[in-house]
Amino acid sequence: MKVLHKIFILVVSVISVSSFVSAQSTLDCQLCHSGNQSLWATGPHANSQTDVADELAEEWTGLPADSVILGSEAENCIACHGPISVTANGGMTEVEALNHFFTTTNGLFVDTTHATDTANWPHVGCTTCHDVPANHPTDSPTKALFNSTTVQYMSISNTAVLCGQCHGTLRFADTDHRVFDAWKMSTHGHRGQADVAEELAGEWAGSAPDSVINGSVAEDCIACHAPTSVLVDGGISETEALSRFFSTTAGVFSETTAPTDTANWPEVSCNACHNPHQPDGIYLFDSKTAEYVEMATSQELCGQCHGNLRFADTDHLSYNIEAGTGGTGVENKITMSGVQCVSCHMHADDVDGSNSSMYGGHTWRIFVTEDDGSETASCTGCHSSMDAAAAENQIDSWKDEFAALDSIAQLKVAAADEKMVGNTDPTDIQYIEEAHHNLEFAESDESGGFHNHNYSMALLNDVIEKADLITGINDDEPQIPGKFSLAQNYPNPVQNSLQTTIRYQLAKSGHVTLAVYNLLGQVVQNVLDREQVKGKHSVLLNTAGLANGLYVYKLTSGNHISIKKMLIIK
Repeated sequence: MKVLHKIFILVVSVISVSSFVSAQSTLDCQLCHSGNQSLWATGPHANSQTDVADELAEEWTGLPADSVILGSEAENCIACHGPISVTANGGMTEVEALNHFFTTTNGLFVDTTHATDTANWPHVGCTTCHDVPANHPTDSPTKALFNSTTVQYMSISNTAVLCGQCHGTLRFADTDHRVFDAWKMSTHGHRGQADVAEELAGEWAGSAPDSVINGSVAEDCIACHAPTSVLVDGGISETEALSRFFSTTAGVFSETTAPTDTANWPEVSCNACHNPHQPDGIYLFDSKTAEYVEMATSQELCGQCHGNLRFADTDHLSYNIEAGTGGTGVENKITMSGVQCVSCHMHADDVDGSNSSMYGGHTWRIFVTEDDGSETASCTGCHSSMDAAAAENQIDSWKDEFAALDSIAQLKVAAADEKMVGNTDPTDIQYIEEAHHNLEFAESDESGGFHNHNYSMALLNDVIEKADLITGINDDEPQIPGKFSLAQNYPNPVQNSLQTTIRYQLAKSGHVTLAVYNLLGQVVQNVLDREQVKGKHSVLLNTAGLANGLYVYKLTSGNHISIKKMLIIK
């Protein structure tokens, strides 16, 4: 840490004597920003010299520094890995800096090239991305990139654009670091402001910005769609950000609400999920506190906005579906154990020069189109027998299955809702509530039934089953008023609960028996043996005394007999 302290003093001291656009502060950054300096010291920005040395020794052997910086296949290592290095020794060119900070043999880089004068190498330090005025702290630093070619600062107000100078093609078109470009392709990098504007105009017309953020049915759009928007103008509240970036009429949103000040709207930018002082860490920028919150895992980070980890009543529940929990009366189920959001959505293969590799997963797409028109897929990393086309066909098939079953579930629930008008039966009330919950939960996954296909289908099947219990309609044996019928027990299989409900309908009054049999045909439980009136009935079966396995239950009333299967798993 003492060495790093010296480096920071050196950097700000050297800046004061170099030919910058304006005079720079000579203060030691860590005097006031020790927390950020400590984070920086543990991140990749604080260890850039070794990376350059390794690359020079591997890819530039036999060539001089001039070829590396200015040759036909130039790669300006200094510009991104240590731009402030050109201010050492009273100022030098990028070529001279490369010769100064890395060893050569007879003026050429060789396979033994290594870092030298490490005490004076500035890494990607504070003043690489911050233009600190001479009268600081009276005046605050501004976001800017130090240009080692011109020895001047390039003022950049947008953090993502600042990152994109080195982590994208904004400065060097032929770079193989294209994370910024990938981000711009993603929904994190575009359309976010338009989406929010549409929602404000559609669902929040007549409401003031503060009501949207803090009201009784608040929806904190800023927190997930652009948390770093609260950093504009030196810092504003979420309510102020909503007012700043979306038009209002007489202080309230209306059907004509539209995006404003789009140049400063940051989208879900780099610094929403990366603390710039430790970009390798897993952080969430909290727009309410304007502070970074460290996450334990990337899954936890994704679940803040794509699940209910931060907002319990959100309808974005992909994280929860993937986790296979949250349904009512449905067994928890994980389709792909050990697979997390980033396993599929931040796919980056190891083929040097491929788009998948250069994008670093920041398109968040499962399928990445390569320059030759072919596709690579994250699926193939685990399913080696598949190619991208086969993976896409499988996903499309799952989506089609989900869409078909979802349509049926919606119709069934609509019919059950009609049946519930005036119905005060507590069991029916429970069923309709659970059906609505599971239907909304299944549809809140934004993958179209792909993220956890088996679980999503189980949710929809449960919705259909509960709706049928209410309407008295079963796909296998329609129940019509005046008809004798037996419904499938619910839940089935009987798992965590030791009880299951059996519903049936009698065509006429009479003596009724209901018994449970094992597969040997032996009666293991007499459930019912008495007179009953015609109409709908239900009975609660206690399975505590029954072992795991498959059973049948038989309903008898006069000449009518009906049999159903039941599975018990404890």
